[in-house]
Amino acid sequence: MNIDMIMKTKLSKNNNIIKIKKIISQNGAILLVDKDKIIKNSYIIKKKLKNTIISPVIKADGYGVGAKALIDILINCKYKNFFLGNINEGIILRKYYKNINLYILNCGFPFNTNLIKKYNLIPVLNNIQEIELWNKNKEKLPCVIHIDTGMNRLGINLKDIQLLKNKNLLNQLNIKFIMSHLACAENKNNSNNKQQLDLLKKSSNLIKKLTKKNIKSSICNSAGILLGKKYHLDFVRPGAAFLGLNPLEYKKNIFYEPLTLLTQIYQIRNVSKGMTVGYGASYKVKKDSKLATISIGYSYGLSRLLSNIGSVFVKNKEIKIVGRISMDLTVIDISYFKHNEIQPGEMVEIFGNNRSLENFAKKNNTISYEIICKMAKNIPKVIY
Repeated sequence: MNIDMIMKTKLSKNNNIIKIKKIISQNGAILLVDKDKIIKNSYIIKKKLKNTIISPVIKADGYGVGAKALIDILINCKYKNFFLGNINEGIILRKYYKNINLYILNCGFPFNTNLIKKYNLIPVLNNIQEIELWNKNKEKLPCVIHIDTGMNRLGINLKDIQLLKNKNLLNQLNIKFIMSHLACAENKNNSNNKQQLDLLKKSSNLIKKLTKKNIKSSICNSAGILLGKKYHLDFVRPGAAFLGLNPLEYKKNIFYEPLTLLTQIYQIRNVSKGMTVGYGASYKVKKDSKLATISIGYSYGLSRLLSNIGSVFVKNKEIKIVGRISMDLTVIDISYFKHNEIQPGEMVEIFGNNRSLENFAKKNNTISYEIICKMAKNIPKVIY
């Protein structure tokens, strides 16, 4: 479905097109978020799981798309457990939602027990010191124990568990579940996946023995879910999959991409052969041409790496970027179009229906996760 077709369908209601064009005019760009595709992605995830609790990860403000907007959609999909990146994200969201569980992956240093308790957050405990501090709660509030099984990033290891045994701390905690994080889940054939799963099970069994409790466990992110049933355990923590970001290497994306990034043509000019474009005069016009300046640049996350080699889409036609991408403006060559076929205000697609976010990321020599976190952060969003 191209831009024109989108505008003629769902977005045609309630003057949404006028609203979108106004937002682009005032802000330079807009990110359209198709909530129906997020719901479809939720259905795909649920279909792959049985008797496993799904806890969406919406850290980094919902990967830049907006944590509150995503929670509003996902609550309607019957989710009630959400993972966040830090305490401040939890404080913001707790003001809106009183009856959902908010897990905090990185509680920061120093570990702020009072703040976590005040906003009814559930901490993921990543080291012995945090376990000791949380253990002082007389209320025995819930927590999650993070086991490092090979990422060497956050979490305790088997040696730490032995130390905890000596300190008699674990059996005093109200442990909701034990979690770890797969380092190579995007590659189904990587032997690290099984090694990490085995180490989590070993650690989990040891903790169960120490606490004499049947504690649940979790290791799967979005990619992990696609590794198969033995990895699903009791909890899974998908995030990117809801937004249609392909979690697998060299595999076709099974999820729907709900995101479309649009900007507009601001100015059009005719230039003569031999003239140059942009900072550093890095592009010389090879023939008389028609150029357009669009209202987006590297401050929006459009990488300077695309200068002179990248492209955008105008009326569903791929159009080359010419000259260096500057802070909030980029020049494209629209010579392909007939006289007066393109006017200022014409919408321009960066990624969406003509080019997937995944393919756009490849053009930037990066992953779709990084692109959306950077580009969505400061761009207005419209959920439709």
